[in-house]
Amino acid sequence: MATLRDALIELMLLDEEGFRRRLPDLARTHQLRSVDPQPAEESPAVRDIDGVEPDSLTQFERGYVARMARLGTVPLGLTLTGPAYQNNPLRYATRTFREMTGYSLSALRGENLRLLQGPATDSDAIATLREGIDIWEQRTVELWNYRADGTRFRNRVTIVPLTGADGSITNWLGVQSAITTVDD
Repeated sequence: MATLRDALIELMLLDEEGFRRRLPDLARTHQLRSVDPQPAEESPAVRDIDGVEPDSLTQFERGYVARMARLGTVPLGLTLTGPAYQNNPLRYATRTFREMTGYSLSALRGENLRLLQGPATDSDAIATLREGIDIWEQRTVELWNYRADGTRFRNRVTIVPLTGADGSITNWLGVQSAITTVDD
């Protein structure tokens, strides 16, 4: 059986029909109770997500944000960033990610997730993530990140390039899970 991380990534990379068809299986296999199997109308779904203004997102991004909303509070943080050529700003973060880091969506929007780095963040892990972005490939690392209140936590981060209709990388999906917490 695939890990929840792998299953979520696979699910998010499917087209809308595939996403709709596979979502109930993911919820059942991983016993996810907060998943909404019914597709919502795109505009109302996005408007209802934490005050996200649909006009602040591209149509492509609105589709991913609506999918993330349907995933509810899965136990992994999900982020949508991009475009990469503009410093990879955060476009959306799920409630799980916000609870994990202590940042509000308004504090995160438009920021690069480097803001989670601090003194104990491993430069080799950062280099691995940068390499993935530079060559447009998925990468997974474990590193120390810092919450809004300054406490650090061990984070397993996967970044996945998302391609638009023309095949070019338009955004990045991030999947994060807190592994341990250490009080400084």
